[in-house]
Amino acid sequence: MLTPQYLQEQPQHIVNIYLDLENKIIADISRRIKQNIELTETAEYQTKVLVEMGYDLADIEEEISKTTNISQKKIRKLFESSAELSYNHERQLYKKAGKDLKSLDKNIKMIDFIEATIKQTQGTMRNLSKTRGYVSTRQFLRIPHLYRNTIDSAILQVSTGAFDYTTVLRQAVNKLGDSGLRTIDYNSGRKYHIESAVRMNVLTGLSQITGFMSETNADEMGQDLMEITAHMGARPSHKVWQGEIVSRSGTKRGFLTLEDIGYGDVDGFKGANCRHDWFPFFEGISTPTYTEEELENIDPPDFEYEGKIYTAYDATQKQRQIERNIRATKRKLIAYDSAGLKDDFNAYSVKLRRQKELYRDFSNKAGLREKKERQHTYGYGRSIAGKAGYAGRR
Repeated sequence: MLTPQYLQEQPQHIVNIYLDLENKIIADISRRIKQNIELTETAEYQTKVLVEMGYDLADIEEEISKTTNISQKKIRKLFESSAELSYNHERQLYKKAGKDLKSLDKNIKMIDFIEATIKQTQGTMRNLSKTRGYVSTRQFLRIPHLYRNTIDSAILQVSTGAFDYTTVLRQAVNKLGDSGLRTIDYNSGRKYHIESAVRMNVLTGLSQITGFMSETNADEMGQDLMEITAHMGARPSHKVWQGEIVSRSGTKRGFLTLEDIGYGDVDGFKGANCRHDWFPFFEGISTPTYTEEELENIDPPDFEYEGKIYTAYDATQKQRQIERNIRATKRKLIAYDSAGLKDDFNAYSVKLRRQKELYRDFSNKAGLREKKERQHTYGYGRSIAGKAGYAGRR
C-alpha cells in the first residue's frame, strides 16, 4: 500500500526532469532566434542558417536523449523502491493476522510483473519523447518544424519591414512560452502538457504494480476484504468511497463492491490520476483507520475567497492552477532573459511577484501547504530570480 501523499510527491521527481528539458529548449531557441533575427536575408546567409540549424537541432536532440536516459533510470529506481515498500507493508499486515506471505525476493511472479511494468512505462516515456513539440497557431509542431518555422517567419517579417525587430522577437518568444513543451496522442489528437503526460504515466505504472500486488497477495491468502486509503480534497466521485471497506467478491453484506468504487474504470478507483490505494482488512482483527464521522469531516469547511465558494477539492485544483501559472511566468522570464527583452522581463517580474502573493494568500486561507517543489523551473536560478525580484519591487 502506498499513501496518497507518497503518490502525490514521488512522481514530481521525474516530472521535474522534463520541466528542466522544457525550459532548456525554450531558453536555447529564444537565444538562437535573437542571434539569427538580426542578420540579413542573403543567399549566403540562408545557407549559413540551414547549416547552423542542423547543428542547433542536433544539440536539442542530444539534450532530449540525455533527459530520456535519466528518466529511464529514475523510473526503475522509483518503481522498484515503491514495490518493495508496498509489498513489505502488506506482508506485515498479513503477519499480524497470522498469515505468512513470502518475501518479495522469493516471489518470482511478482518480480516478473514489476519488471514488465517498468519496461512498459519506460517505453511509454520514450514514446512521449518522440511525440513532443509545441502548439503554434493551434497547430502541433514537432521541435524541428517549430524551430525552422519560427526563425523563417521572424526573418521574413523583419526583412520585409512588416514588424520591427523587438516586436517579432517578442512574438516568437511568446509562442514558445505560452505553449510549453507538449506531447500529442495521435489516436485522439489530444495534446498534453509534458508535465501532465509524465505525471499520469508514472501514476498509472505505480497503480498497476500496487494493484496487481494487492490482488495477487489477496488471492493467495484467501483475503476478501480490503480497506481503501483516504485523503483530504479527494474528487467528489472518490470521496463517497474513500476510507471504506470493500468486498472483492461482492458477497459480504455491509461492504462496498468493486462496482461501487468503479474498479477498472478510467475515472474510478486506481483510474487516471487516482492517488488511492488499498490494503487487507481482517474482520474481527483489524480496526478501520477512520470512523464514519472522521470520513465525513475529512475535508475542512468550505470557504469564500474573492467572492467564490471553494470546497477542499476546488481549493486543491485552484492551487494547482496558480502553480501552473507561476511556472508559465517563469518560462517567459527565462525566454525574455535569453532573448534580451528587458522591458518584457521587467513586466513579467511584476506579474510573478503578484502570482506568488496570490499563491501564499490563497494557500493560507485554504489551509493548504505551499508546494514550492511544484513551482520548480529549470534555468530560473539565482541570477534570473535576483533580476526578477529586483524588477518586481520597482
